[in-house]
Amino acid sequence: MLDFTELPQDGILFEQLVREMLIRSGFEVHWTGVGPDAGRDLVVIERAAGTLAPFSRKWLVSCKHKAHSGASVVMEDVRDITDACGAVDATGFLLVCSTQPASSVVRRFEELTERGALLTAFWDGVEIEKRLNVPPFFPLVHQFFPKSSAAQPWKIFATDSPSVWAAYYKDYFMYLSSRIAHAFPDLTEVAFIASKLEAIELPGTRWESQYLRLRAVNFDDKNEIFAVFVDYIYPRDQANAVIGPDELNAQLKSGHGLHSDGTGSWYTTYWDVKYVPAYTQSDRFHLDSREYYEPYISVFTAGMSRDGWVDEIDSPKTESATAVSRRPRQ
Repeated sequence: MLDFTELPQDGILFEQLVREMLIRSGFEVHWTGVGPDAGRDLVVIERAAGTLAPFSRKWLVSCKHKAHSGASVVMEDVRDITDACGAVDATGFLLVCSTQPASSVVRRFEELTERGALLTAFWDGVEIEKRLNVPPFFPLVHQFFPKSSAAQPWKIFATDSPSVWAAYYKDYFMYLSSRIAHAFPDLTEVAFIASKLEAIELPGTRWESQYLRLRAVNFDDKNEIFAVFVDYIYPRDQANAVIGPDELNAQLKSGHGLHSDGTGSWYTTYWDVKYVPAYTQSDRFHLDSREYYEPYISVFTAGMSRDGWVDEIDSPKTESATAVSRRPRQ
């Protein structure tokens, strides 16, 4: 269950959440500015292919965040919606609220739609949570509801391939696979792997950020060996500022045990860290773009390295060719 009181009472983050949901749903979204209730409405363009020809529809979206009081959205909150829609040439009105609309509001919406005066719809708190509970929106849950997300950090989905699962953990999207067992690797160990990456301090500023993104974890359950796949994403003009493979490996220790008690170690772990230059300020940049996954799915699920394990590759600073290495199966 999501706790909407995690979002501040002023409603600004709630509006931003709704905006991100609409964008990820394929709508063209614009702010209308500050409304009479000090809230900003949204105008969204819905485009559809249509049976005979493409068409579009404009919606006015009003966001009402009343979770802190638990109050319903009442008629006073949505007065003059016909005039408001007319002012922006919208033929539809969508109410999005973190609680629920009062029955009088629902009846009013039904009347407007039945008369053909206006298309109307509403998302209450239950509907928002249902819409957020699908893979494209999981990162939004982590971003806007950190406490609720922490209570259920893992979401696992079967894929079309046996012994391969798609997983969300915190804000990571990754693939999990096993060599023999028809079960994903121990999630406690995968979480520990993620924590090792999070403990590494990367250089960069707010505008020139670098990222270590966990992409996949393969577990050779015959030999108790992990293969971990990570992308080191950095701005294209910052190759000289990245942490080199030797320094990374000093913390990750590829080929050593994931755990040690001082007398022994277990779960030998190989770290595949791929250096990926990117236009991080581009509006097309996304940390989990499909291009970081699709070419390597077979490698991820086989537990073989892409360009070599981290202790065997060159830093992008050297601008030298990277040797490809493969760890043989036993």
